[in-house]
Amino acid sequence: MKKIKLEFEKEGEGISKSLSAFVRLGDSIFAAGDEGGDLARLKEFDDGTCFKLKELVNLSNWFDFPIPPQKEQAIQVMEVDLEGMDFDYTNQLLWMVGSHSLKRGKANAMFDTKKNLELLGKVKPDANRFFLGCMFLHKNKNNQFRLSLNKGANNTRAAQLRCDATTSELLDEIRRDTLFTRFCDKNGGIPGKDNGIDIEGLACVPNGRVLVGMRGPVLRGIATVLELAPERIDSPNTKADPLQLTKIGPTGLKYRRHFLDLAGHGVRDLCWDGDDLLVLAGPTTGLDSPPLVFRWKAAIKAFGKMRGDEEKFIWRSENVLVQQSPSSTWKQVEAGADHAEAISLFDKKRLMIGYDSPSTKRFHKPASVIVDIVDL
Repeated sequence: MKKIKLEFEKEGEGISKSLSAFVRLGDSIFAAGDEGGDLARLKEFDDGTCFKLKELVNLSNWFDFPIPPQKEQAIQVMEVDLEGMDFDYTNQLLWMVGSHSLKRGKANAMFDTKKNLELLGKVKPDANRFFLGCMFLHKNKNNQFRLSLNKGANNTRAAQLRCDATTSELLDEIRRDTLFTRFCDKNGGIPGKDNGIDIEGLACVPNGRVLVGMRGPVLRGIATVLELAPERIDSPNTKADPLQLTKIGPTGLKYRRHFLDLAGHGVRDLCWDGDDLLVLAGPTTGLDSPPLVFRWKAAIKAFGKMRGDEEKFIWRSENVLVQQSPSSTWKQVEAGADHAEAISLFDKKRLMIGYDSPSTKRFHKPASVIVDIVDL
């Protein structure tokens, strides 16, 4: 297993400690964390063994958030909780998605019983988590992708799904789904870390469609991937054009469901390898687990179809979904650390795996983090 270093520098420290989504595009890696509201671009050095921070932008420059994330705000207020990222090469759009999850307070050994009970009893939404959007990347003279200021018309502008501090069009649609409605009731939803609604992972498919993975809920051992068909509405008076979801599901929903047998795990990230979809799987709770990667063979055939097409279960027993795990060469050095959360192709033959909550062996001050490169 090869390792490379991502150097975020002090200004990108938040991403280095909470790495949750990335994608490699040419000489760059675009990355984000599940805390804060920044997007980083790191450039390749030393023959691909090191990537160093070149750009760090606040996403509120492109998108309208209920509470625009700013550096001077408390981290709990500013976080967008980005959990998935992929690039649509046809339209040159970088897509990102937030968790859409509720958050429960976390008990801590430093606090007394009264304080911990108070924390565990608090369940709340964070205002900026209900995000799905895309931004245009331009090509420079060397055919490398770079961040582009939010100017121009139509597909050169950013776009985002309508959302507010408690919901989005996607979450509203999930609430209509009889499979999921009890997990996200407006009067008492279940937090993401308790097997509630928790979106993690994103992959682009042909015809402008987008896949988002669900870390939770896992339903009797079955995980779900949602296929979305967002459409842009031109709106020159907003930072980003609005997106709206179209009805494509057989039940009249604005998404199509794909059910995956991931050995009882939820989806942590999604990544294409040719026509196959790689699925990073993990526990719905905060359990420690080695990185588990499943390969959904010829998955491309399942997406981009017309409204009303059937939904299917993808089983391991049929050898359509096969485990391709790097766990045999992975060792955890600290409990509660090194949770595999992001995957992206590093090149045509190797996969890049990033980790949230990096261990002391993986994180180096001021803000460098080690990610794994494994053979496919």
